[in-house]
Amino acid sequence: MEVEYKWDLTDAGGLAALDAAEKLSPYIRGVENISMHATYYDTVDGDVFALRGGLRKRAENGVSVCSLKLEVEVSDGRATREEYEVACDDIRKALGLLPEVGAPRDVCEKLAAKELKVNCETEFDRRAFKLAVGTQGAEDAFEAELAFDEGVLRREGREQEFREMELEHKDGSLDAFNDFALDIQDTAHLTPQPLSKLARAMSL
Repeated sequence: MEVEYKWDLTDAGGLAALDAAEKLSPYIRGVENISMHATYYDTVDGDVFALRGGLRKRAENGVSVCSLKLEVEVSDGRATREEYEVACDDIRKALGLLPEVGAPRDVCEKLAAKELKVNCETEFDRRAFKLAVGTQGAEDAFEAELAFDEGVLRREGREQEFREMELEHKDGSLDAFNDFALDIQDTAHLTPQPLSKLARAMSL
């Protein structure tokens, strides 16, 4: 299950512009720069949209990963989704592999049986920080990824630039993670972004 918070940084800039930077720095355990290019698909009948899902192939520094996301809950910048992914460079082949990592087989088979089309694309650079908060093994300890994304959304020849920050839970206490995320939001006066990249691209 994917749980993440997303904030709009259109007017705030990057890490140096955040009041939360000093708060976050003691927990950083690693950093990675990733170039991403994602293509989102749906059936010609709009089955993925009807499921409030996302079917995506994304190149991460040239390595292709295909994923299926199914929305569980979205509220004021916090999103909870089922997320399944496999290393694969062909979206139709990936639909045959995704049930092996837990994706609903009936959903994958339904999508694979239909004609697929490209809905939209995103292209952006990500600076991702690995965070470890709390004493390892403690009940309130958790691990997370803090990501700064900057790039463009594209659909049918139209483009829109974006800049945002995501905080995604990776392991450990979910309650402590939620409290931490809301503390960052309040400390840095961040603006929640309630819409996914897919939703914003589809609105172009």
